[in-house]
Amino acid sequence: MSVSPSRRFRAVIAAAAMTTTVTTTAVGLGTSAANADPAPSAATRYQEPGDLLLKLEFGTLSDGGWAGADNSATVDPTSSSQGSDVAAEPTPTPPPGQAPPTVTPDELAHIVPGIQAEKIDQYIAPLNDAMTHNDIDTPVRQAAFIAQLAVESDSFRTFEEYASGRAYEGRADLGNTQPGDGERYKGRGAIQITGRHNYEKLSKDTGVDYVAHPEWLATPENAFTTAAWYWTSRDLNQVADTTGIVRVSEIVNGGHHALSRRVTDFQRGLDVLLQP
Repeated sequence: MSVSPSRRFRAVIAAAAMTTTVTTTAVGLGTSAANADPAPSAATRYQEPGDLLLKLEFGTLSDGGWAGADNSATVDPTSSSQGSDVAAEPTPTPPPGQAPPTVTPDELAHIVPGIQAEKIDQYIAPLNDAMTHNDIDTPVRQAAFIAQLAVESDSFRTFEEYASGRAYEGRADLGNTQPGDGERYKGRGAIQITGRHNYEKLSKDTGVDYVAHPEWLATPENAFTTAAWYWTSRDLNQVADTTGIVRVSEIVNGGHHALSRRVTDFQRGLDVLLQP
């Protein structure tokens, strides 16, 4: 029986969405804006794992996740562990010379229902620009990227962590070795880049001195480009293509905080971006 290209593509998407893997090696990474001090906009905080995880057979996930701002348990982004029950094929990429698809304002509103309507027009161009220039150019990659940003930035409500950052003080795994580093280099940007080490590496790679001016990460024009830097520096396109949304989430967050929402947002993104 022949299989149409569209049905084959959707099968690839389903495989990518269902792929799981777990590791517990520790190294400092980013954090979610919603990980600590509550803010007025946080009335609908993130749900604990429930029926969704059971349906997706995530029962093997570690019990120690759902990391808070002061949780030092993190995941090694260089780990080669890719244990998986489902072998996902690489997702199709646009033909040479064809511009990758961009996300429309209406699509973004449907993917991230919590986004403030007045922010969509402000954020859609830098978001698409960041994705275009970093090969985030398939539905799987775009849905995974936007899902992580939506959770880390509290549905694009903030590009700076609500907490003070004091919980990170003295965290050598984050490179916070100088007094005041915890607050100075708390989570910022659309993906909540955290810690002196990440700020230094970001500054070196981009040529922008975010070490001296950490507040620059919280501006919309920098929030998405720095998130894309983080994404590509961890090779998360490849992870999204082959290992799946759970592993992407582990690398971004360092644990399983808000994992069910990350998966839900990812699946919603696929539903939207796969529309004809």
